[in-house]
Amino acid sequence: MSRIRSIRRTALAAAMVATTTLAGAAAADAATKPRAQPSLPGAPGVPLGPAGSAFYNPPAKLPAGRPGTVIWARPIQAPKNAWAWKVLYKSTVVGGKTVPVSGLVISPRGKTPRGGRPVVAWAHGTLGGARGCAPSIPDNPARDLVDYYTYGSSETIDVGVPALTQMLKAGYTVTATDYQGLGGPGVHQYTIGGTEARNVFDSVKAAQALPAAAAGKRVVVLGWSQGGGAAIFTGQAGFADYGKPLKVIGIAALAPAANTAPDIEGLAPQGPVSSMSPSVTTVQELNLYRGLAAAYPELSIGDVVAAAGMPAFRALWNQCTIHLGDVIQELGVDPKSFFKRPAPAEWRARFQQNTAGYETTVAPLLTMQGTSDTVVNPNGTTQYIARACRFGQPVQYSIYPGQGHQTIPFAAQKEYVGWIADRFAGRRAPSNC
Repeated sequence: MSRIRSIRRTALAAAMVATTTLAGAAAADAATKPRAQPSLPGAPGVPLGPAGSAFYNPPAKLPAGRPGTVIWARPIQAPKNAWAWKVLYKSTVVGGKTVPVSGLVISPRGKTPRGGRPVVAWAHGTLGGARGCAPSIPDNPARDLVDYYTYGSSETIDVGVPALTQMLKAGYTVTATDYQGLGGPGVHQYTIGGTEARNVFDSVKAAQALPAAAAGKRVVVLGWSQGGGAAIFTGQAGFADYGKPLKVIGIAALAPAANTAPDIEGLAPQGPVSSMSPSVTTVQELNLYRGLAAAYPELSIGDVVAAAGMPAFRALWNQCTIHLGDVIQELGVDPKSFFKRPAPAEWRARFQQNTAGYETTVAPLLTMQGTSDTVVNPNGTTQYIARACRFGQPVQYSIYPGQGHQTIPFAAQKEYVGWIADRFAGRRAPSNC
């Protein structure tokens, strides 16, 4: 009897060892095989992105595929009768490096037209250089543009897309890139035309991966301020090839950042209007230098930013434009002490390279500018138009007396909404060159 009990104890011990071994092997196997990520509803093969801030942190290894490949996406609150998603997608920067870029895709519900929906690619204005300045981050970002400078705004940056609900009712899919370095990791290449143009194009290609968005190939790019410059570069012949098979059929630019150098020779002053807050102007100039140094590693920040400006320069990694401008103003420092002037020749050459209008666009252009703009010098926009008019494409330049930088997206809305509709309808574009 004791022998039988001994045999049973030995068998039980052996079974326990085997079970433990199998459990350990299963755990090790599970550790080497990551759990499959669920797909986005209605988009088999597109991973569902995580909620919250984790959405903006890409996986260590990006998925295979061309620029515009969706890394992951997530449904978000949408306007009535529409769909909306946050997307994280692959794009490239000047030099060809592949980077993750975040943004939005918004599309009307309903029957899809043959060939897909026309696409309006929105390029937002200056918000800052820190990752947290991305306009897709706030709650409910897929809405009509909310002006920061209003009593009704609860946001710390401009959020939304101008005339979004009108464009959705017209049947367009709308994309809105955050640009590289805002939202996703990396140093934001502020006003680097080649990088911003690629980011805009790839936002449309990302939309094409979402079946419900039904994004077609015909694109009108609408941009404001920094995004106005991005829109122009998207349409310039040197960059339009990158977007193929997408076809840009129109570029609409609101107060575009077409002249990027901070000390442009021969540029007339703003005119009889008060200048923009010197502190905010200083932040923009610091961001210009930061963007160029990120895009062109041969440039040295020490050649253009003095020791007095370095604390503010480092703050660009953490603070958006208006926040940092307020800090500089509150501290009472002299912004003129931040910079070394004039900028060396190698810096000026890169500024020139990222100044729009030295080659033709591939499609008609509409530029809208307020005369009371204290952010983008109206005389600089007039200079840009003179360059653009030397080529064969139709160029419509609309001047809005008394309108400023923040009001132009609203004051000119009727014009650009109608102009965009005419481009998709195939009507002849106006020109007043």
